[in-house]
Amino acid sequence: MSTQVKANFFVVGMPRSGTTSLYTYLKQHPDIFLSIYKEPNFFSKDLSQSVYNIQDREGYDSLFAGAEGYKRVGEGSVWYLTSRLAAAEIHRYNPDSRFIVMLRNPIDMIYSLHDLYLRTGNEDVPDFGQALAIQPQRMKGEMIPATCYFREGLYYTEVAGYYEKIKRFVDLFGRERIHLIVFDDFSRDMGLSCRETFQFLGVDADFPVELDLKRAATLIRPLVWQQIRAARPEIKQMVSKKMGETHGGPAREKLDPALRKKLSGLFKEDIARTSQLIGRDLTAWCP
Repeated sequence: MSTQVKANFFVVGMPRSGTTSLYTYLKQHPDIFLSIYKEPNFFSKDLSQSVYNIQDREGYDSLFAGAEGYKRVGEGSVWYLTSRLAAAEIHRYNPDSRFIVMLRNPIDMIYSLHDLYLRTGNEDVPDFGQALAIQPQRMKGEMIPATCYFREGLYYTEVAGYYEKIKRFVDLFGRERIHLIVFDDFSRDMGLSCRETFQFLGVDADFPVELDLKRAATLIRPLVWQQIRAARPEIKQMVSKKMGETHGGPAREKLDPALRKKLSGLFKEDIARTSQLIGRDLTAWCP
């Protein structure tokens, strides 16, 4: 009888910052087992719950069936960083865990998030500035779209505060267990980002990774179907629904410069504190 394998690393955020692409690249590595279901959100029960979240421990454990013998076993729930409970819950689950955090300019991140939500039904206010303006009402439970599936995602400026989110994980696990990937660096040289991530995870950093996402998806397809066949019926159903989703879309027009300047002032202090916390100067994002 095999013992239950626990996840020992997590891609915890941020949304709209390259996590799906990274997940596809990491899944190619022969020493890394990644859950077929990318975002189980099991450890973030303080946030809005949906039918797509894994609610019970048995269901969560089943995501790692077949992971015996792999050096690194993980999943990628991008809202763990936002959750106030996830860091402590994961520490109770596996205190030896490692974490990958992907950070993007907070202004670009929430602008992209707003665009995604318009396409998926979580948002019904097309004007980004107006959506920001009604955040206070939404935080009181007012003006929430009828098709909203994740209310906390609509608190855009709250989502974009990085310092406290990262600090929760640093305080519990130590800075050395957290690998930061800056979206600008990732976009510029994905191969280098993958090698650095492999090194952080303690696996062969020179393993060749296919960086074209379509070809990469083809390469990992046999493994994906193997995991799907072994999954519990409810997991299969969730995976089937999620596989039909697309996170891409046509290029959006540039953000209004005046609004960008206003948001830059709003996030400036948080980015300065985040820069000190992670040892990487990101202040050019919010000059």
